[in-house]
Formats: sequence, structure tokens, C-alpha cells
Amino acid sequence: MARALLGIDIGTTSIKALLISADDGSTLASVGYPYPTHRPHAGWAEQDPRDWTDAVSKAWKELAAKAGDAEVVAIGICSQVNTHLLVDKDSVALTTAITWKDLRCADIASELDAKITDKKRIALWGGPFKVDSSFSLSRIEWWRRNDPEAFAKAAAAMLPKDYVIAALCGVQVADSLSAIGLVGGDGKYIADVLALVDGGARLNAPLHAFDSIAGSTNGALGIPAGIPVAVGTMDAWGNVYGSGLLDASHAMEVSGTSEIVAILGDTSIPTPGIISFPAIRSHSLHAGPTQAGADALSWFAGMHGKSIDETLAAAEASHPSRIIFLPHLDGERAPHWNPNAQGVFIGVTRESGFGEMAQAVLEGVAFAARQIREGCEAAAGGEVKVIRLSGGGGKSAHWNQIKADVHYRTIEVLAELDTGARGIALVAGGAGRADLEEWAASMIHVSSTFTPDSSKRAYYDEKYAIYVDTYKALVGIFDRNTGRAR
Repeated sequence: MARALLGIDIGTTSIKALLISADDGSTLASVGYPYPTHRPHAGWAEQDPRDWTDAVSKAWKELAAKAGDAEVVAIGICSQVNTHLLVDKDSVALTTAITWKDLRCADIASELDAKITDKKRIALWGGPFKVDSSFSLSRIEWWRRNDPEAFAKAAAAMLPKDYVIAALCGVQVADSLSAIGLVGGDGKYIADVLALVDGGARLNAPLHAFDSIAGSTNGALGIPAGIPVAVGTMDAWGNVYGSGLLDASHAMEVSGTSEIVAILGDTSIPTPGIISFPAIRSHSLHAGPTQAGADALSWFAGMHGKSIDETLAAAEASHPSRIIFLPHLDGERAPHWNPNAQGVFIGVTRESGFGEMAQAVLEGVAFAARQIREGCEAAAGGEVKVIRLSGGGGKSAHWNQIKADVHYRTIEVLAELDTGARGIALVAGGAGRADLEEWAASMIHVSSTFTPDSSKRAYYDEKYAIYVDTYKALVGIFDRNTGRAR
């Protein structure tokens, strides 16, 4: 009987789940199930946590049918990060989940951040960390003010993967990597950070190593009892293992709803706008997520009543133009961490057409990724030579070539685009291994390579410089236009 590892990635728009061989990493079966994001008010973006557990149950049923007699020997779960809900002592949801795209806590975040001097910021986080609307303590304070009944009953503020693990195993756990801004270099909660808000210390589950075992399945959601489930971590770290990162010569770029760029290196230099995680086995991850990656393409296509394929085809057939797009449709995360940032087209003329504007959207997302990659290189103290690309955006050869040209780096598209699910399955299968990174990397395969076109370097370097300067020129206008202070 074949031994299999189950990986589940609870993403922003859907779950991706797959079974891979525990022996050679080959994909045995994969499925995906979408769920909605609800926007009851301007700036809000929330999900029903029951949609996650329902999707996991459906995914397991389909995978079990596809995989035949494969025996699942371990389960790994990763998820979107900075998406939070409150649960009671029995892990029953008390609230909907406030997703990472939600801006309702922006004013509270500004209040909290304004209380922290530069000196205290360095003392707490060792670098220029900024409290933003997606920070868990911003959400806890919002619930305290706006939903006091749920706040009083709550036992923990949970991420999606921790909520699903609680359903499967009956335990409340958290990992130090996903608790962004709450955990210090020693892998423990920072008491002075938790003290910034009432309930900060009370509403955090016990921390465990992400590659340790949280417990075993109890038969919930249709999954057989007795299967070990790893503590797991955020999707970005799942992607690290699913992309086979070993050192700073390779970066990863995940082209999903947002664009995630990360470098794993042995050096950590505090860099504004970049998240640098505590070192794991002497390696530090430097990463940054945008607010809109492929989501910007979906928005633009939908605005014009076109499909994604039609929009990509129009972009590929377009002529070079001076149109530049800032993809800050819901504010921006890395490297600006600015909830007031807005989407902008510049350079539009009477002659501009749908194709030229579609091309600008693709380029704008690539420019945003380049800006994060440059920050990650600064944090890692080195220069990336190859970028390993995954996510749904990796299906477009045209977009992949744009990214190679904009970064001026070789792009390797991975054979398995769902690197979060793959990576977290490998984490579960390799739980406790000292050579986890090397073992996971041995299971990774590249499907295609895109090399940068040197004839386009000057063109894209200049457009990128204008992209960067456009944000700088408009940052004050963004604040005025939203009427919201930062």
C-alpha cells in the first residue's frame, strides 16, 4: 500500500488540498474548493469559518476517492495569515473571520502604532515593525470595542489553520512563525507587545514548533481517526518548503490572490517594509506579501466583462506603452503597509486601449513583486539569481516572461503550482527531521524556465523607477482622498 501525505492550504479564495507520495513527492491527487469573501461594509472583508471546515470535508472525500488505497500517514495544514476569528474554550467560533484584506481596524492600528516610540519599537521587535490593520492585536482591540459579548467569552484569537486543527484534533495550538509581531527571537510571546491591548495575553493559544505534531485526528470532518496532524504554519512558510528554498541564491514568488516574495538566508538585516522571521535552524526568512496580485487581474477583467484568458490574450497582443498601474486596490501591505494606498493608472491617453491597460496591470503586479524582492535581498544581504514561481498566476507564460524581464532574474516555474499545500504536506511528513529543508527540496521539480530579455531591461528599469516614484508622489494624496490619518 502506498504511503501518502495530505497537505491542505486554506487560502484567501479557496482551499487547495493534495495527496503526495511520502516516498518520492509525486502528486497522487489534488482538489480545490472555493468559498466566498463577504463585504458587508466598505473596507470590510470577512469569511465564515464553517466554509473552511466544509471545504476540508469535501476535499477529503474527493481525494480519498481519487487516491484509492493510499494510506495517509501525516497531515499538514497551512493557511492565509493575518486572518483572525475568536473562539471559545471548545473552539466554537464566536465571530466571523476578519481577513487580511479587511481594513476596518486601520484607525485602531494607527492609535496603537502612535503609542510606540522608535526606541521602543527597536526594543520590542528589533527593527522597524509597524502595527497595521491586519495585526492580530488591532483585531482584538476592535472586538473588545465592537463585540464585547464575543470578547468576554473568547479563549483565543485563531488563524484559519489553527481553527481547522482544533476541529480535527480537539486542541488549541499556535506556531511562532504565524504569530507575526507577537513572538521574539526566543520563540516566545513578547509580553510587552501583548500588553499593548486588553486581552492581548489572554487570547493567544500555546506556541509549538511548526514542524511538531499537534495531535491526531479524532474522526471529525470525515477524516479517519488516528492520523498525526502537524502544528503547521502560514502559507508563506508552506510555500518555502514547497519551493525548495535552501539559501539566498533562490527566491520564491507565489502568484496567488496576493503576490508573496520571500528569500531564505543565513543573515538578517532589519529592512523597512520587510518581515524577517525568527531564525529556524540558522536560516531566516525574509518576506513580503502584496495586497493584490492575481486579484488585480481578476478585478480588471471583471470591470470590463472579460474572462481572465481574454484579458491575458489582449495584454499579450498589445503594443508597448507608458501606462503604469499601481495595484493598491485594497490598500497595500509590503513594503508600504499603508491602508490608504489606492489603485492608480497613469499615462493613459486617448489612444490607450484595453490591451495596453491589461498589460499595465500585469506589469504593475510584477513591479510590486520586484520592490519586495529588492527589500528581501537587502534583508538577506545578498542577491538572488533565480526566482521559483508558483500559484495560479504561474499558468500564464506571458506573465511569467514579464516577471523575468521586470526582475531581470531567471524564473523557474514549479511543476506543482500549489506549493503551500505541497510544502506543508512535506513538513508533516518530515516532522522532527534535522534535514527537513534538504529533504523537502529533493522532492521539488521545475516544469519550465523563463530567462530575462536583455533588450527590455532599460525599458522596464525606467518604468519601474516611475512606478516607485509615483507612489512616493501620491502617498499624501492617498491620505487626503481617504480622509483617514495614518
